[in-house]
Amino acid sequence: MLPKSYEPKPIEEKFTSLWQERRLFISAVPEDKSKKSYVVVIPPPNITGALHMGHALNNTLQDAFIRYHRMTGREAYWVPGTDHGGIATQNVLEKKIAKERHIHRRDLGREKFVAELWAWYRECGGTILNQLSKLGCALDFSPENVRFTMDARRAKSVYEEFHRLWDKRLIYRGERMINWCVRCETALSDIEVEHESASSKLWHIHYPLEDGSQGLTVATTRPETMLGDTAVAVNPKDERYTKLVGKKLRLPLTDRVIPIIADDEVDAAFGTGAVKVTPAHDPADYEIGRRHSLPIIPVIDFHGKMQNVPAKYQGMDRNAARQAVVADLKEAGFLRKEEPYTNAVSTCYRCNQSIEPLVSEQWFVKMKDLAAPAINAAETGRVKFHPESWKKPYLDWLSNIQDWCISRQIWWGHRIPVWYCAKCSGDGLIYAAAKNGEKELVRISFKDGAKPVVAFDKPAKCPLCGGADLVQDPDVLDTWFSSALWPFSVFGWPEKTKELEYYYPTSLLVTGYEILHLWVARMVMMGIELAGDVPFSDVCINGIVRDKHGKKMSKSLGNVIDPLDLTAKYGTDAVRFGLITQAVPGRDIMFAEESITGSRNFCNKIYNAARFLQMNLPPDARELKLPLKPENLADRWILHRYNTVVRLARHAMTEHDPAAAAQALYHFLWDEYCDWYVELAKPRLQNEAEKDAALAVLAHVLYGTLKALHPFMPFITEELASALRPHTGSKAEFLLQDEYPQQDKTRCDEDAASEMEAVMGVTVALRTIRSQYSVPPALKARAIISSRNAGALSVLSPRLDYVRLLAKLEAVETGVDIPKPRGSATAVSGDFTLYMPLEGIIDFAKERVRLDKEFEKLVKEEVQCKARLADANFRARAPKEEVCRIEQRLAEAAAKMESIKASLADIANG
Repeated sequence: MLPKSYEPKPIEEKFTSLWQERRLFISAVPEDKSKKSYVVVIPPPNITGALHMGHALNNTLQDAFIRYHRMTGREAYWVPGTDHGGIATQNVLEKKIAKERHIHRRDLGREKFVAELWAWYRECGGTILNQLSKLGCALDFSPENVRFTMDARRAKSVYEEFHRLWDKRLIYRGERMINWCVRCETALSDIEVEHESASSKLWHIHYPLEDGSQGLTVATTRPETMLGDTAVAVNPKDERYTKLVGKKLRLPLTDRVIPIIADDEVDAAFGTGAVKVTPAHDPADYEIGRRHSLPIIPVIDFHGKMQNVPAKYQGMDRNAARQAVVADLKEAGFLRKEEPYTNAVSTCYRCNQSIEPLVSEQWFVKMKDLAAPAINAAETGRVKFHPESWKKPYLDWLSNIQDWCISRQIWWGHRIPVWYCAKCSGDGLIYAAAKNGEKELVRISFKDGAKPVVAFDKPAKCPLCGGADLVQDPDVLDTWFSSALWPFSVFGWPEKTKELEYYYPTSLLVTGYEILHLWVARMVMMGIELAGDVPFSDVCINGIVRDKHGKKMSKSLGNVIDPLDLTAKYGTDAVRFGLITQAVPGRDIMFAEESITGSRNFCNKIYNAARFLQMNLPPDARELKLPLKPENLADRWILHRYNTVVRLARHAMTEHDPAAAAQALYHFLWDEYCDWYVELAKPRLQNEAEKDAALAVLAHVLYGTLKALHPFMPFITEELASALRPHTGSKAEFLLQDEYPQQDKTRCDEDAASEMEAVMGVTVALRTIRSQYSVPPALKARAIISSRNAGALSVLSPRLDYVRLLAKLEAVETGVDIPKPRGSATAVSGDFTLYMPLEGIIDFAKERVRLDKEFEKLVKEEVQCKARLADANFRARAPKEEVCRIEQRLAEAAAKMESIKASLADIANG
């Protein structure tokens, strides 16, 4: 017997362990290859990660799809694994050793630091996978089944990727302006840079002509970079400056002169229309410099310190230099104006420090040729997005794609598989003394003669000179370079394994829109280029889980919610269901804990329904068989509704909308099965002639609904199904081995639905009267049902026992056009006018006083709401949600006032 109350923790612990012990989630290539696979590769979480709300949502959605398709008969496989997380993981260990041992990674040296990273991975790298198991994820966590982006097989995949792209001349090393993170000391690709608005200042600086006369005033948000200016540019069509083009200007605070040039890209409307050109520190200026062959003078180095500048500023931090430069410009009379300004600031996506645009020699992938097939895949529907609105941003980015900077100046990651002969490369190899006393290769320059040899392992000798002194490129590959291979590297590519043949292409990717470009587009490109086909046919985009005010969760804002805290408080199924029902495809979730409270109540509702049923089931384990053609209206109706909602749930899952499926099942089980059918079945359970039929319908419908709910709330459904299974005829040990319910069209009965709709409408209307006039449930009232439609009455009349039972009435009278009795409350439902005589049930005088007082309160509420909404300042400054809340309060007050007026009219003559 199920315990009296639902306690999720022991149930979750039992099945988490049992599912893994029985290897319930493992998949193997079947002998019969005609059995269709359904494959999802997990977006591999970083090994630094702890479970957050985004993980909880994303993995719950994946789990729902995997469980659903396993139950529909597919060979469903959810591939687990983790990502080495490059910069993020290195940052974690750097902070750890700095805090615990007060040392920097360079104090350890590369080899020892990387060894510590591997040790940290072995100790902590699986933490997030253990947390996912607590979330109920249908992932097989046996060691041989869990992939890692830096394990031996994936390392060979990454080498093969690099080698093939190199052979096709799609990988090259070149000098370009890149995004540099001073904190992480590495280059970043364009889509690893975040852009946010920040309050700053716009400084207007006068650059005098070479002879010291009036020159040009430029506006800049980065005055410290002026020390690297090599020109001032104006638009050739700007008549204000036409005569100045070709002349020279004195660069303030330096002894240099720079030219005035004309360039079509200059915006004449920005600032003064004259812009300083710093080719070494601004992408747009870099392009202007290339067009006009301007010298490049880097004045900020890779550590964020000033260089190639007057002695006063040499070695200064870039931020300190800004203050010093502004002060000196002001003192020397060059600063003409300083004004507040809001501009977009580029920051590192990992550490949030300001990005420094710098010219550097890096490794790049040519993307145009790779992007074209990926564009075609979306345009022809081989890759479909859900919702489809995300197709456009995907195509827009690919259509304007830039070459991908894939080299990172960090130590944790796949080392670039390029080797150099010390003899042949000569000045192309630049060394520095490391803190541990060893010589460290810090930079490679192809311009100065570095000769590359691509190889997975160190070559025995140089293919050019035969020398044995070869060193590997010090950079590592961008994390996303290995992640782009994930859908096929997990199956052993480039080896032609039976897993790759059967499971690839995969079926579905579930991911957030924030990595649409970082990851999704790159997987499509590499899948087509390297594996010969798209990596997945469907992409389901989920939104970001924000706080209830719409703000992104972050530690700095103090609004982070730990999903494991919620699961401990409410139960895992409640958290999962609360997230899924809000996961409208592509939309962010404004998360409030109250949403989990509702889901917990739903768990209790299901549990109590199952326990009530179990208490009435026969003590033996005999199967209760559904009658082929039930005669009871309630049986016919609930079977019709069950088969209807099963069809809706299947359709929603096919359309990649689990929120719609979960909501449909929720409303069916709570609003129809529990609130109506169970109540109608209770009297029949006391009647031996009807008991078995009622129990059979109760058991089969509840068991079928538990199966349908299993992908969303696996623990409670497994527990309750095990209690009911002997009476349903199911032979499955676990729900995942059972069949997802299908619509049985022979059980669909529109006549039953129509009849019950009439019964329910009348019952609800009568219940509303009882509630309005505070008629207690124990007090048996009577009702009169009148209608001009004799046919409608003939349909309803045989079901008056349902109305009496559900509306708690002692008597019901029906008739055509019955006049309203004196002192009666009135309600309307469809074709029926309902009267409930209140004389002798309520004190009319007291009721009028009560209603008058309630009406006065509502009048005050209406006045207050109207006043707030009429306040222009309130509408302009208040959050949109608050304005909507006041509007809703006003509407509710108006509706209640109309209801009270009708009630007062009803009892006016009482």
